[in-house]
Amino acid sequence: MRKKNKAFKSVKNSITTAFIVEVVFWLAVIGALMIKCFYFQFTTRLNSRPFLTLNNAYTMMGTFGTLLIIVSIFILAFNKKRRIALLIFDVFLSLLIFADTIYYRYYYSAITIPVLYQIRLVGSVGDSIISLIKIKDLVYFADFPFLAVILYALRRTGKDKMSLFKLKYRAITALLVFAVGLTVFKIAYNNVDTSIFPYDNNYVARYLGIKYFHYYDIKRFVKENLLTNRTLSSKERATIDEFFKNKPKSSDKHRGIAKGKNLILVQVEALQHFVINRKTDKGEEITPNLNKLIKESAYFDNFYYQIGGGNTADAELLVNASLYPAKEGCAYFRFPNNTYHSLGNILKQQGYGTYVFHANNPTFWNRNVAYKALGFDTFVSNNDYVLDEYIGWGLGDASFFRQSLDRIDTSKPFYGFFITLSSHFPFKYEFFETYDFDVGKYEGQFLGYYLKAINYADYALGRFIEELKERGLYEDTLLVIYGDHMAVPKDYSEQLMEFLGVEYSDFNWAKLQRVPCLIHYPGLENGKVFTVTGGEIDILPTVANLMGFDAPYAIGKDLFNTEYGYAVLRNSSVVTDKYIYLSGLRTAFDINTGKELQPEEYEKEVSALQRELFISDLIIQKNGLKR
Repeated sequence: MRKKNKAFKSVKNSITTAFIVEVVFWLAVIGALMIKCFYFQFTTRLNSRPFLTLNNAYTMMGTFGTLLIIVSIFILAFNKKRRIALLIFDVFLSLLIFADTIYYRYYYSAITIPVLYQIRLVGSVGDSIISLIKIKDLVYFADFPFLAVILYALRRTGKDKMSLFKLKYRAITALLVFAVGLTVFKIAYNNVDTSIFPYDNNYVARYLGIKYFHYYDIKRFVKENLLTNRTLSSKERATIDEFFKNKPKSSDKHRGIAKGKNLILVQVEALQHFVINRKTDKGEEITPNLNKLIKESAYFDNFYYQIGGGNTADAELLVNASLYPAKEGCAYFRFPNNTYHSLGNILKQQGYGTYVFHANNPTFWNRNVAYKALGFDTFVSNNDYVLDEYIGWGLGDASFFRQSLDRIDTSKPFYGFFITLSSHFPFKYEFFETYDFDVGKYEGQFLGYYLKAINYADYALGRFIEELKERGLYEDTLLVIYGDHMAVPKDYSEQLMEFLGVEYSDFNWAKLQRVPCLIHYPGLENGKVFTVTGGEIDILPTVANLMGFDAPYAIGKDLFNTEYGYAVLRNSSVVTDKYIYLSGLRTAFDINTGKELQPEEYEKEVSALQRELFISDLIIQKNGLKR
């Protein structure tokens, strides 16, 4: 009898120990994933301190609720292999959030399904990716050894006795966990404005967590790509027609001043406005050539980039087609064969030669296909250049400009679109290690490398201008130079704020997302600085007016003929001459003072301006201009 009782107690203790260890294992996985998600939200600055705020509480509730819902599925679906399945899930989700972190630090957006179409670009941006990884990111993998030890303990203590559970017990447990998870998630969900979700991925992740964002992205992808009719309905066609019919008509100031002349657009990699007319702490002028050229040109100093997931390629689409980027991924990949009423197509019909120059792989961003749709007859890529100056990603800008000009047939009017490369992130290239430009205390730091890269890009632009003059093209060409997108990711904002002497805030950061835009042509308002707010989408209609042709399907506005400026960003934030509306915060701030405004001061106008995104998405997703 004593032996039986002893054996029973031994089995009971073994089962109890195994049960406790098993519970610890599940709680450890859930706790580890919560810590990783918490780290993600704050290291990407999606969420901000103080930690104990209502919005942060909703984020953690949304994250915890989503995690419990997923765990309930594992409880029900797996039995004998449940621990291994849960560990594999932990590894998969950790790698996904780690990838999201790196992607966020550069693109300030989470990885989406359409972005995976562009996965083959990873090999080309290896240096950029590595530069964004931090030692503290080991938090994503720190739990793996601990969980392995628990699994080993489970195998030793309860391999036989705790390996199986009856289905009814698993179903009851799963139902309880699911109910708790759903309840917690719904509390957060019901306190979030979901109307912003279609426009701002960051808003989804900020308020309901990165795990829910990926569910939302998959659901949206299936709906938009597998369940949506891609044919433009008569109602949708009428909506597009009505939008363009009701667009405000601009005056004809400077109409046709450059009619029949050459057109050159220069898109400078990562050129931001804050370097213009600024010196380093050693008194070195960062962009001397651009500063000089601005005095001879019309300069727009409240000009914002409007890119999405396609980065540089998005800027190209904005400028050439006056359409917003695709909501997800890159339009060059997703809609490369659309009909675009672009600068290239319009000028080609007028007998212009159309050229695009970029010293990168021709298949990068699917450019070799997309450029044909944009109307470029000649694409000069890295396959066509002599690599006599190597910087960062490839051919140096100075050589790039010189070799590109040699390929243009100047016997007839031409449109040349130049896309530079030397000042590409992460800027820390061997060439700039010994580059002769004193950046003072920022030597060897991220910002220091950027300032060197932009100084070199400015030098190359100076050489380019001189070359245009020597070839007799400068006075016979409408020249537009602008930056494509940000240079400094939020992760390096402290260095930038210190350099500028500005305190970080969401308002100040948003206001810094400007890029230079200058337009030069003899007889234009050269030397004048225009403070009207605009963006890359406005370049096509502005050029159209100056060159005397119509662009009836340009969403943007003519910057010389608008009294009230604005720029709608791809994430649905809006900047106007009066305020900055941040969609993620659902708040607007006075553009001059930073004072928070009352909703009635901006809501109606913001909603009207955001409609441009809807119209552009309709056109791109359903090839709305093919008629």
